[in-house]
This record gives sequence, C-alpha cells and structure tokens, in this order.
Amino acid sequence: MGYELIPTVWNFFVVLNWTFWIGLVVFIATRKKWSWVVRGSILGAIAVFFIFWVFVPLHEEKVLKDEKRVYGQAAYDYFHKKCAEDSGRFVYKPVLEPQDSVYMMKPRKAATREELQDQFWLGDPYGASSTDMTGKHALLKESISGEDGTKIPALNFFETHDFENPDKLWRYSLKPTGRMIAGRTSEAPKVPEIEPGRDLIEFIQSRYGYSWDDLSTREDRQYWVAKSRLQIVDLITKEVIAERIDYVIEDGFGSTENFRSTPWISTGIGDTRWKTNYCPPNNSSTDYRWILSVLNNVQFGKE
Repeated sequence: MGYELIPTVWNFFVVLNWTFWIGLVVFIATRKKWSWVVRGSILGAIAVFFIFWVFVPLHEEKVLKDEKRVYGQAAYDYFHKKCAEDSGRFVYKPVLEPQDSVYMMKPRKAATREELQDQFWLGDPYGASSTDMTGKHALLKESISGEDGTKIPALNFFETHDFENPDKLWRYSLKPTGRMIAGRTSEAPKVPEIEPGRDLIEFIQSRYGYSWDDLSTREDRQYWVAKSRLQIVDLITKEVIAERIDYVIEDGFGSTENFRSTPWISTGIGDTRWKTNYCPPNNSSTDYRWILSVLNNVQFGKE
C-alpha cells in the first residue's frame, strides 16, 4: 500500500513545484510598480536558472538514455550474431553404455561478488550460478526426462581433485546422515536422510570427464557478452565426444541498481530471460542435466 502511494505523492509535489514557478513568473510580470528593467532582469534570471539547472540536466539525461539505448541494441545485435555463428550442443561420438560416474577435469570455483560485477572477468558467467559444490551435487540428486519421456538416472558418484590441494583426489557420493526425515506426503513414513559426502581415493575410475574454458574475446566483453565451452572427454582415447558452445549477455550491462549486486547472475533472473539472454537456453542445473544426457546417450530435452 505504501509503495503504491509514492507515485501519487511525487506527482503532487511535481505539480506543486510547477504551480509555484508559474505563479512566481505571473506575479513578477504583473508587478506594474516595478520597472520593466527590474521585471525583465528577474525573469531573465529565472530563465537562466531553468536553462542551466533544469533543461540542461534533462537534455544530458536524454542524451545518456539515447546512448544506452543505442549501445544496448548494438550489444544484442552482436549477441544474436554470435549465437547464430556457433552456439549449440554437439555430440560427436555417442556413449554406448550408460555411465554411473564422471570426472571433473577442471572444476569451476564459485565466483565472488567482485568477479560477478567485473565486465572483463575471465570466468564462466553461463554457469556462474551453479559452480559451487551444491550445483555439482545435481549430478547425484537429479534425473531428467529425454524428449521421448525416458527418465535419465543421476550418477552414483563423481570424482574431482581438491581445489586447494591438487594432490588429493575425492569421490563424492550420496551418504546417509543418520537422521530420518518426513516422507513426500503426510501419510508416508519417515525415510533416511542422505546428503553428498566424500572419500579420499587414489585413482580415477570414471571413463569420461568434463571440462570448461572461457573463450571470450575483448570485443565480446565490451558488449557484456561472454563465451564459454563445456566439453566431455573420453579419458582413455582423449577424444572430445561432446561439447556445448554457449554465450550469455548481461542485459543490465553492469548495473547494480534494483538489487542487482551480481550482474552476471542477475541477467538470468525473472520471466524467460534464461532463454533470451543465454544461448543455448540456460535454466536451473542445465550443465549437469546435459552431461547426464550425454553419459546416458539420451536426447537432451527441449528447454
């Protein structure tokens, strides 16, 4: 209710302000006791005030808005051109047998607030919201449906080297916590709670691994466009069996207004912007659902 009154109150003060200035001009112009020189000087001073303190700022604001509009149109034209050139999901060699694990060859660290505000940050904005371990656990917790409705199972485990100590190799899998939690319905009995846990291992057992690279050019980032690549590799033959080439455009162009404290993530929030600002479209956990579809040789579902 309070927010709804703000425009009304603001409009009231705008009308009151203009009424005051118009009334002042009429008052001065009709003061016959004052000479025309005095009245002209005062009215001239008021005119100068409006020119330099009202109309000039308004003109500069209009010019700035026009520049932003032209820049925004050029940025989206550039983004759409790049998307049409080479973006997409490509499978070069199908996986013949469903896999139960994957090796993270180049784990993506969670981006910092400063990085997500940096126009030229050489990270992966396409997957910035899912680069922490919670996002990676989607490989274990989620399953997806192929285009024919086939359910694609999640993995039993994934393997990755330690961020801080690359000599350590971890295997992550779902483990019971020892607690019981409510079932999916009020009548259902409680079930054991499971959460991702890890074990220290010596050797990689996964047949396939995945990695990512930032492919952005300086020109890309000048338009707040980022390009990255996600590849799935056969660890035995070293072949790239599948890859996704993707682009994202930051539609606020770095603005931190209206609670956009992390622009590279904020660009995909709300409505269908996960479709319009990303190519291919990037909805929740898209990276991991695509990886699961490749490792199970199932057609990736339409967004």
